[in-house]
Amino acid sequence: MNKKIRKKSKIVVTNENRNENLNQNLNKNSNQNSNKITNENTNENTDKKYALMSNIKIMGILNLLMDFKLYGAFAIIYYTQITGSMMLGMSIFSITMIASAILEFPTGLIADKIGRKNTVILGCINSLIYAIILAFSNSYMGLICVAIFEGLERAFFSGNNQAFIYDTLKEVGKESEYREYIGKTNSMYYVAGILSTICGIIVAYFTSIKVIMIVSIIPRIFEVMLSFKLKDVKRYSPDEENVFKQARKVVKLVRENKILKRQIIADGISDGIGEATFQFRSKFYVMVWPMWAVGIPGILANIGAFTGSWFSGKILKKWGNKKVIIFSNFFSIVSNGVSLFLNNVWSPIIMVTNSVFPTDVAKSDISQKLYKDEYRSSMGSLKSLVGSALYSVFAILVGWVADVWGIIFALAVAQVLKFVVIWIYWRMFRKWGRFSFPSL
Repeated sequence: MNKKIRKKSKIVVTNENRNENLNQNLNKNSNQNSNKITNENTNENTDKKYALMSNIKIMGILNLLMDFKLYGAFAIIYYTQITGSMMLGMSIFSITMIASAILEFPTGLIADKIGRKNTVILGCINSLIYAIILAFSNSYMGLICVAIFEGLERAFFSGNNQAFIYDTLKEVGKESEYREYIGKTNSMYYVAGILSTICGIIVAYFTSIKVIMIVSIIPRIFEVMLSFKLKDVKRYSPDEENVFKQARKVVKLVRENKILKRQIIADGISDGIGEATFQFRSKFYVMVWPMWAVGIPGILANIGAFTGSWFSGKILKKWGNKKVIIFSNFFSIVSNGVSLFLNNVWSPIIMVTNSVFPTDVAKSDISQKLYKDEYRSSMGSLKSLVGSALYSVFAILVGWVADVWGIIFALAVAQVLKFVVIWIYWRMFRKWGRFSFPSL
């Protein structure tokens, strides 16, 4: 009897061991399958992140191509030759910004609807169109057409491109590094400025400005082709299907955010004055330097801007957005004032020394932190609209003052207006302080 019991107990123990081994094997297989799935998901996520991060490199190259304009340093001279007036010549820049201002908000709303990639492609196509018209235009009306299409290009790019980079970084969990990446991608604008100015000077020396306009078509073709290589990012679609409701919502959000509202006003005035005087500087340079050397200050300015933008992450981490914005505006007034007062061969060199500050990166960093995800492009476009509208006014104003009282007086008036910008910035930072800005 006891033998039977022992035999049965052995059988039970053996079955229990078999079941335990079977369970262990099942758990082992389950863990292996789970690890395999996890590894596959990890690899898939890694591939997706790598593909998305390629957007940053492509946008850097696109920025290089976008600003590779051989005619940049000679634009106002060329426009004045065709129109016969400095005011009419400056009016082309003004019309560009008026067109951009009118189209800024609609294109921003469209960008939030159709996606970042498609918006970049549309902007690149417009870039090619205006480059072709510019190359073969010999009249004021032709230049107006150029200005309208360039304004449309600016409108597509303005709020969208920075939002595209921010959304790309956010999707891969690197939005906190936005200053670093936007600084490096924006630095390509200045590399383009350096290379295109050098090439422009060489081509102008051996041929003519007209040839420069024709050759400038080539980078636009590559720009369009490369834009199709971008990978689209997650869309934060607005709740409003109607674009008019969407527009009202964006305006309401900006109006209610006092920090963002003041920044938009200050940036708008600053960008408007800065762009108008930058385009007009060539008329001052030819007063103290020969025609062939007009592009050299632009090269130096782009070298300084490239350096500041490339190292913007480290600079802003150490000094903060507030100090960089306030100090750079003061320094700009002083350096330009000294240049105009001296009015000699050293003036163009002194005038471009303020380009080393990463002011644009600082302003962009503040803006992106204040924008809503679903309205990021629209809010950026609204900000650009204000800047474009003010630039269109300042451009004509600078040209008119130069026609009546002279070039130096016109540039001096622009410097005085910059004190208004500093006052608005100072009030903004003083009232709300650093604590109001996320990681300012």
